Amino acid sequence: MLLQTCVAIWLATLFSCTANAAPRLEQPPANAVVFFDVLDLPARIDEPRLSKSDKEFVMDCAVANRSSEQLLGIRLILLVIDPAGKLRSRIIWTERSELAMYSIKTFVFHPPMTGELRGTDQFFLAIDEVIGRETIWRAVGAEKALRAYGRGQHDVVPTVRSFANKYDRRPGMSVIPMIVVPPLRKE
Repeated sequence: MLLQTCVAIWLATLFSCTANAAPRLEQPPANAVVFFDVLDLPARIDEPRLSKSDKEFVMDCAVANRSSEQLLGIRLILLVIDPAGKLRSRIIWTERSELAMYSIKTFVFHPPMTGELRGTDQFFLAIDEVIGRETIWRAVGAEKALRAYGRGQHDVVPTVRSFANKYDRRPGMSVIPMIVVPPLRKE
């Protein structure tokens, strides 16, 4: 019994020393991003965090699909606001984000930003457009609503319009060329 106790203490000490001696990778500090949710859009972003990696800015987040259709991508708007409420930067970009119906998945997005982040900046994010397999949803006035939201006006809401996605074919579907048969001639 004494031998087992000594071995257990020795193993615990060995593993705790190894864990403490392991090098810790320094993570760059992540900035919280406020997400403006447009309820009529089928996608929602949860817990967006913006940071700068070695070469580029990255946004870690989770995207939820609240529709019965597979999503293919989203177009996003990110506003950088200084402490005085002045717009410092506006970034609009599209990300591929394939997501099954009624599901949630984590993503790393790459906003095309330049410069440095200031510790006093505030970040506001909204979805401008959602591309589904069969439907495209567009938030008309999303940027205007996001700017108002950044100023504390929560009553400005964009209108969502949807239309058929004629550009992205379903997987497994092939286009069959139409064959035109000339009419028979009577002789």
